[in-house]
Amino acid sequence: MKDVSTLKDLMVMHLQSLYDAENQWSEQLKESASSINSSDLKKIFATGSMSAAGHAETIKKILTGLRKENLVKKNMIVQGLVREIRELKDMAADPEVFEAALIVTHQCVNHYLIAKYGSVSSFARMLQEEAIAAQLHRILEEEKTEDESLTRLAEGSINIKAKSALIH
Repeated sequence: MKDVSTLKDLMVMHLQSLYDAENQWSEQLKESASSINSSDLKKIFATGSMSAAGHAETIKKILTGLRKENLVKKNMIVQGLVREIRELKDMAADPEVFEAALIVTHQCVNHYLIAKYGSVSSFARMLQEEAIAAQLHRILEEEKTEDESLTRLAEGSINIKAKSALIH
């Protein structure tokens, strides 16, 4: 039997996936922050960790309101990007290069989440779930703002430092 037969089922499936993604990402951001030298990047990661945890809590409330007991559908995309960060930590020969790599991976997660939140918010609007749509749209805008901050930091300093990193 197929479990996703309506747009609402699809919305719930993506909410469950987002819940897991935000929880995984919150933990990874917190863990990564401890190995960052740049105070600006460390701040973005620490703030991002708290934001992701808050997003997970919002999604949990939405799912509870929809009377969905199963909150989690394993998010393999974010799991893979978390694994990529861990591999990069072992591979990067220079801290500045590692920080540039962290930004790339962070932005991959942001862009993925932007796509998911945009789509799921649209589903909620189509289903006349305006309160849910508004909450998801707020998170979408936060993801976009964080992505823009990462771009400014990368182009303004992190990538420049990585470019001039010593080659070992």
